[in-house]
This record gives sequence, C-alpha cells and structure tokens, in this order.
Amino acid sequence: MAAVGMVRLMRMYDDFFTSVSQPIAQVLVSLDNLMDRTQYLNAQRTFQSLLARDVIPIVNENDTIAVQDLKFGDNDTLSAHIASLCDADYLFLLTDVDGLYTGNPNSDPEAKLIPLVENIDDLDVDVSGGAGSAFGTGGMATKVNAARLATAAGCHTVVMNSNQLHTLPDIVVDGASNGTLFLAVPRPLVGRKRWILLQKPAKGYLLVNARAEQALNNDKSLHGIHLVSVVGNFEAAEAVALVVKDSENGDEREFGRAIVNYGAEDCMKLVGKAGEDFYDIVGFGGAESVAHKNNICLWTPEGEEARLADHPDINMETHPSVNNLEDLAEFMSDKPSRTPSPSPFPTS
Repeated sequence: MAAVGMVRLMRMYDDFFTSVSQPIAQVLVSLDNLMDRTQYLNAQRTFQSLLARDVIPIVNENDTIAVQDLKFGDNDTLSAHIASLCDADYLFLLTDVDGLYTGNPNSDPEAKLIPLVENIDDLDVDVSGGAGSAFGTGGMATKVNAARLATAAGCHTVVMNSNQLHTLPDIVVDGASNGTLFLAVPRPLVGRKRWILLQKPAKGYLLVNARAEQALNNDKSLHGIHLVSVVGNFEAAEAVALVVKDSENGDEREFGRAIVNYGAEDCMKLVGKAGEDFYDIVGFGGAESVAHKNNICLWTPEGEEARLADHPDINMETHPSVNNLEDLAEFMSDKPSRTPSPSPFPTS
C-alpha cells in the first residue's frame, strides 16, 4: 500500500510546487542505506547536488523495502538524519502543541512550555504518551531524540505547533523564537564521526567509569580499564552505546557511541584490565583498545555544552512566552539534576 500511496502523495507535492515554479525531487531512503558508509556518502552527494540546483528534495522512508529491524520508524528520526546529512542550519519538528512542556499539557494543568534547551541531558520532562496524533508515528519522545541527533550534528532544532508555520522565515532569517529551541552543540561532529553517531546501536551497551568519559572528551581511546560492565550482546565492528552512571543520582546516562574492536564476550573479559594484558586474557593478538578514538563520538563533543550567549543572532525576547531575558535566565538557572538520556533508537 505504501507504493500506491506514494504516487498520489508526490502528485500533490508536484501540483503545489509547480504552481510556484519550484522544481522538486523524490528521495526514498531506508536506515540500512545510511548505516552503510558508501551509501551514506552517495546520499549526501545527491542532496548536495539537488540543493545546489535549487531543487527541493521530498524525502520519505522507503517503506516498500524497509524491514522492521532497519526502519527509522518515525518521521522525526528520519528528518534528523537528513538534516545531519545536508548540514542543515535548522530542523523544524511540527506537532499539535506549542512545543516541549515540563509535562503533558493535555493532562497536566501545571505543565509549562520550555522555550529553550541548551543541554538535552538537563531535561526533566514527561514525554510519554506515544504518537502525537492519529496521523503520526512519533510523539514528543521521538522529537527529543531527533533533537539530540540533529544538535550533535550542528543543527538547531525547533519543536513547534504546525499552526505557527508562517513564523519559519522570521526564525531562520531574523533569529525570532517560537516553540522550543534546542541549541546545536558548539563543536558539532563532522565526517566519519557524525556518521558513527547516527548509527543504530547494537542490542547492548558498555557501562564505563567517570574516568572514561573524561578521557574520551580529551580524544583518547577506550580501554579495558575504563569498563565497568558489558550489557547485552553485540559483535565486533558494531556501533555500541557508551553509558556512564550519574554521580549525583546514580542513573545511567548515554553520552556517546563507539564502533568496538571486540564483541561482548571478549569485552567482558577485558573489564578493568590494561591493554598490554589483552593477549593473555583472550588468547589472540589484536588491538589494545576496546574502541579506537577515531571510532568514538560523543553527544557533547569535548564536553562543551551549547549556550544562548554564544548565539547573539537568536532573539529569545520575541518568544510568545518570554516576557524578558531576566525571566528566561531564571527559568534556565533552575535546572534539575541530569536524567537518563534517551537513545534515538531502542536498544532492545
């Protein structure tokens, strides 16, 4: 049925854009296209070529061939991947509420709109509730996850009500504000490291110590002495989530991804061990690191968080819910303890 509906959908797009003399192109992608490095680069060149010719690509997931285990699953995640692929400045995620709230505004009368998010890990919000409408596959949780992907790639992300679509030019051109703005990290990932971060992680993760997070922020490789435990199962050369326990509340927080040199079984043997002991432990010669620094990428590269002060072009005073910057500063200073960061893909 997806193949039948796509023809009609594209005809609608074509009729609309033809009326304003705007050429368009149809691009169908699946997650396995972007997980393969060569296909990822080919897709990137395709988008660059289309945009250089002022052609607007209409992107959809290739549902006719995508299998369940290799699907984006929702348009929020798909759009974040494409925004990263295209080096977009902004990603707009439209919904039926005014932005991200501290709770579900449909059931919580005390829920407040969050106008600005500098660091997603500081969020303490209820994003439960599933799809936002009968016509969507994603809810607010998928939008937060998509914002994590896009901001790590240097793309500001705005979650806003679809009835405010007319404000997009003001936001992009004049720095106006609407909905919830997720600021892009100041040192976005590029090249291969960006591609690694967009990989679907294996069904397992590495729990590491605080020393590991500090070392990786200083561009070091991951070694056995950094490992606390190995959770789940994965094979060598798979992308694995890197998780650390929060020192304040003990919650586990994902802070990056790594393509590992060894599978879960061998990694378990290396927990707490030095690299030079590798041969004696596993019985064969190989890389001394669990993951090389070139195959490690972090959600907040070098630990440097985004700050509104670094973006004088963004005018938060134009936001409908912000009376003045002093009120916004007070709201932003009241940050809760870090909560576990959601993964853009389920790991089980």
